[in-house]
Amino acid sequence: FDRTQLIRVVTNLVKNGIQAIPYDQPDAQIIVSVITDNNLVRIDVEDNGIGISEDNKAKIFEPKFTTKSSGMGLGLAMVKNIVETYDGNITFTSVLGKGTIFTVTFPKK
Repeated sequence: FDRTQLIRVVTNLVKNGIQAIPYDQPDAQIIVSVITDNNLVRIDVEDNGIGISEDNKAKIFEPKFTTKSSGMGLGLAMVKNIVETYDGNITFTSVLGKGTIFTVTFPKK
């Protein structure tokens, strides 16, 4: 596994989490956890930001899709591509107004 690519995945997910939290939210937090389980390594990146709307959930990994005023909407598409290149999987759960958890899993090799 390419360390640079792994850093790119985690950095992008953390950055997205930071951008999803309103500036005036006093209890803002991003939690990154790494868990090994049997033959898998799991990375969770959790934020307590605004969450992802139902309309946007289906488009979240599409290239050029963004809800931000800046950026090209390539971050999550790139993350998904990197994860899948290494036989991994990326999923998310999100509750509007509560936050989002991105979960990346990779097989141990």
